[in-house]
Amino acid sequence: MQQRIALIIGATGLVGSKLMEVLSQQEDVSEIRILVRKPLAQLPEKVKQYVTDFTSLTAMEAVFSADVLYCCIGTTRKKTPNLVEYKAIDYGITMDVARLAKSQGCQEIHLVSSVGANSKSSNFYLAIKGEVEQGIQGLGFASCTIYRPSMLIGERNESRPFERLGQVITPLFDFFTFGGKYHSIKAEQVAEAMAKIPKELGLRYLEYKNMLENS
Repeated sequence: MQQRIALIIGATGLVGSKLMEVLSQQEDVSEIRILVRKPLAQLPEKVKQYVTDFTSLTAMEAVFSADVLYCCIGTTRKKTPNLVEYKAIDYGITMDVARLAKSQGCQEIHLVSSVGANSKSSNFYLAIKGEVEQGIQGLGFASCTIYRPSMLIGERNESRPFERLGQVITPLFDFFTFGGKYHSIKAEQVAEAMAKIPKELGLRYLEYKNMLENS
């Protein structure tokens, strides 16, 4: 069995934290590297964390020599109201890490985006997600999988009252989606799909039904 080294950005988030747990249980994953701003406690044995403010990544380029890169990073308007700073996180950090990983030989990337992502959207959030998708595709990874979930269900470490309200009323909304791409999905289901889906050359998009099939 070929052993893989996985690199995760956004490992403290809703999907990223679940992904770290799932990957740590897979026999074909020998090591999981995560980039964090603050040290985390009680990590799985396979996990190695690297603390960084994401401004001097080239000084630690050896960390990026992974077999597969998982991009789960993202912020919110509440945490980052400044739109320039928001884009620097969602787009800037993702692209910086992806470029370094590619330069170190990584050829497989998985990106958590959003349903409705479109670089030309009038919605700032969806426009940024669309720009990230385009940027990642332009780097030329041999295998690129983009996940487009709608409402994510799960407990976050931070307080997001409007999102909690959304999760409460989501079951009613889901009834009218008829299992389409706007149907909510559990964070662990997205993470399981990311960890289990077989490598495939080229570009592919996964929405609600696709992720369920692979979770």
